[in-house]
Amino acid sequence: MKTKRNTKYNPDAASSVWQDIIVVLFSLSAIFYTAFLFYQNLNRTVERNDKVPVASVSYKYKSVQRKFIDRSVWDRPVQYSPVYNGDVIRTAPASEATIFFPDKNVINVGANTMIQIFKQTQKEETAVQVSEGNISVQTSGSKVAVKADNVSVAIEKDSVLHVQKFEKPESPAEEASAGNEKSASGAKESGTGGNLRLTVEKGEAALTTLPEVNSLSGVGRKNAAVQTGDARQTTVLTEGEVVSTGNKAFVSMISPASGAKIINQSPDGGAIPVSFAWNSSFADSTELVLETSRSRDFKTKPYRLSVTGLKEVTLDETPGTVYWRLYAAEKGVSDESSDSGKLTVLAAPPPKLLEPASEKRYLYKETLPAVNFLWKGNDLCSSYTLEAADNPDMQNPAVFKQVGGESVSFSNLSEGTWYWRVIPNYITDESVRSVPSAVSSFSIEKQKELPPIELIAPGKIADTAESKSVNFSWKPVKEVKKYKLRISKNESMDNLVAERTCDINYYELKRAAKTLPNGTYYWTVEGLDKNDERLTVSASSAFRSRDSEVVLRSLFPPEGYTLADTLCLDTRFTWKTNLDGEQRFQVSSSQDFSNPVLDIKTQGSGIDGIVLNKGEYYWRISVKNEFEGLQTQPKKLTIAPALPSPELVGLKKVVAIHPKQKNTFSWTAVPGADYYQVKITKPGFDSEPLYEDLYVTGTKIEAALQSIQDGDYIISVQGFASATLTSSRRYSYAADMAFTLKHLHPVELVTPADNARIGGVEAALNPGILKWYAVDKPATSRLVLERAGQKGSVLSVSNPDFSVNLPPLAAGNYRWRVIAATEDGFDVSSLQDGRFTVLPIPPLEKVLFVFPGENETLGVGFFKTNRSILFRWKKNNEATHYTFRLYDEKKQKIFEREIDAQKAASGAAGADDVCVFEFTDISLLSRGTFYAEVAAERRLKTGLLFQNGTVSGRRFVIDLPKAVKVDTDAPGVLYGK
Repeated sequence: MKTKRNTKYNPDAASSVWQDIIVVLFSLSAIFYTAFLFYQNLNRTVERNDKVPVASVSYKYKSVQRKFIDRSVWDRPVQYSPVYNGDVIRTAPASEATIFFPDKNVINVGANTMIQIFKQTQKEETAVQVSEGNISVQTSGSKVAVKADNVSVAIEKDSVLHVQKFEKPESPAEEASAGNEKSASGAKESGTGGNLRLTVEKGEAALTTLPEVNSLSGVGRKNAAVQTGDARQTTVLTEGEVVSTGNKAFVSMISPASGAKIINQSPDGGAIPVSFAWNSSFADSTELVLETSRSRDFKTKPYRLSVTGLKEVTLDETPGTVYWRLYAAEKGVSDESSDSGKLTVLAAPPPKLLEPASEKRYLYKETLPAVNFLWKGNDLCSSYTLEAADNPDMQNPAVFKQVGGESVSFSNLSEGTWYWRVIPNYITDESVRSVPSAVSSFSIEKQKELPPIELIAPGKIADTAESKSVNFSWKPVKEVKKYKLRISKNESMDNLVAERTCDINYYELKRAAKTLPNGTYYWTVEGLDKNDERLTVSASSAFRSRDSEVVLRSLFPPEGYTLADTLCLDTRFTWKTNLDGEQRFQVSSSQDFSNPVLDIKTQGSGIDGIVLNKGEYYWRISVKNEFEGLQTQPKKLTIAPALPSPELVGLKKVVAIHPKQKNTFSWTAVPGADYYQVKITKPGFDSEPLYEDLYVTGTKIEAALQSIQDGDYIISVQGFASATLTSSRRYSYAADMAFTLKHLHPVELVTPADNARIGGVEAALNPGILKWYAVDKPATSRLVLERAGQKGSVLSVSNPDFSVNLPPLAAGNYRWRVIAATEDGFDVSSLQDGRFTVLPIPPLEKVLFVFPGENETLGVGFFKTNRSILFRWKKNNEATHYTFRLYDEKKQKIFEREIDAQKAASGAAGADDVCVFEFTDISLLSRGTFYAEVAAERRLKTGLLFQNGTVSGRRFVIDLPKAVKVDTDAPGVLYGK
């Protein structure tokens, strides 16, 4: 029996997690590998072994593409990749390429250009097919043929031709060319080629057009030789001529060519004159504009020049890339008749000679010395030519050598005075006349005896502590093959302690303490030739060995220390040394101690009591004995004056003390101050401070001065700088200022009490007063009463009395204040607003109906004896009026009247507490249910409703029989009818 396998995926299982990780890693690896292959394929460079290279290509800005004639795939060659016969070269936007041929021909390829190179090995001439864009061909060793559509140009040797191929314009209409334009007629229009422009900058070129070409218009062609035959037209173009297909007027820059590189050989790298020459087929009166800039968009350093009627202009340009464009003003820069390009001014200063130094002497005894020539060139030089002659005019130089680097050595120069210079060679433009370096001289002199060897190290002291080595060195002598070092205990050099031979001008005596115990020694060096014969010897030099470390260093003040001038006298200068000899404490105003200020003989490890004026100084310790004189490194010391005093800001002569506020004192910051001390004292030298704060980091304080009495005082503010590792403590001059303190007595609000609650009736009928008090009568004051939620003030009185009557007030929350000021302008307003509440006016009590009773029925019997209804209710003693209303059973009002309370009370005979209203308009009533309402009201004498009452209602019913229709007899004929 087969069992069913469980294939359900469990994401929480460990195996499932590992499977996911493996799948993700595999997928990422595949992505990265394919991306790597794509990058390799996109940027690969192919070299062929089945063809011989005919040229090499280099590029600038971005890249260049190449396609073999027998392949369809484009590749990206690296710098100076080989070019083969039939290769297609294509440049991208903003890219440039240069093709170098073995015969020194050069083709500069502009941006957005595609050409094809043809050069067979058995032929000397090179052919270039231009599909689009622009190129510049510079011939040197052989001719070059350029073809574009049905036009062929054969460029002679030592010539420069610029070819520009434009897209064919959309509109077939063309402008008639002006000026000295000449047309080569008899050709037909090319089908797809567009416009072609040829410019001869140098030399000659033979132009051949096929029958399909309609016409070639040109400017500047004076000596053109025209040959016709076999339906072809051949024209010889000379220097300065420009031709273009079509009959449309145009301008063309002859020099400099687009992409030209101009070498600036000025020593200072300044501006050089650049000549712009062009040809124009426009009329002479047409305005032409030449613009230059340092950016492609002509926004950086733009320069605009009108060149109407001119053919050439010279501008000064500094090193860098210069973009130019030439156009007719009426056509604009975007018209196809314009011309544009760029040139690069390359800084190439003349070489600077370094070695041999000017007027240097080379001395020898038997062997001529080797002379090392060294100079500094520039990055544009492909090589240098070294010239050396026996005359300063450099006529007939004995040495003429081309050097690839910036140094060369000669050992066969004869005795005498030599003059030399270096001439740079530029491969970028071989036509440039190189500016040589300045001429320098040196001499080679033969001596009977070589000068003594000059000893360098060790000095007077040789440190042999801690198994150190002692290094002996001397200046080399070129003819010497070996050196013999001799060390002796006496100056006559007959008590040797060491003798060593070496091939170089340096010897290291290891563990010198064993060979040279503490003591005085003398040493010399002999120069030997290859036969160990002595050529020269040095004079003996003495030194003293010491197996302990030299300690001599200054301690305090450290380098760059700033010392307050008032603390200089108390400051102790300290150092540490283990040397014996005379110690001197030296201070100078210059670092080289050429201007000494103090030079004091001292002992021990410190000195104090030094007085220095304000300024900058250098100090050191000098120790001098028989063998040596040592000094510590000079350390800079600044004697600084006191910090500038702060300035109190905004302090008035009279300072008012508010009962519940602090007073603010502020001052300007002192440069360099870390904190300030503030004191307030009575006038006098021995006065104790009534207020002080000895550490204020800001530039203001808030002081509570309520405990200080009125009177005259002085505030003092002084800045302090804390001591640091590079500065002593410093302080500023104190800023003192006298002022007067005066306590303010603000207005007190008396009545009503704060947060009082006033009845609404009382506030309306008997409003009361606002009462305030002041110790001294203010010079100006104003009382303001405001109600919450209401715009503006309820009451505003200027210079009021201490009691102000209130107007009737409505219910709400009120606040009031007194704004006051003294004669000196100090504010003595009330410290806080007074607040009180006016309660709402309560309604009058509900009156009690007496008649009719609730749900009482008024029938036939009532109306037989009454022709009106007397409504009666209990009297409200506070009411001045009553409002009486009647409603039918649908609650629709049928009657309303306002009744005077006194009249209503007087109508009730024999009852003092009852009010009566007689309703006589019975016609408004009928059978049914009715409702009567009475509300008490209280009005002021002005008639304004002041207090309303609660409505009291009563339901009653009128029950009358229904009316019966009356039948009458016929009246007959009346009299008179």
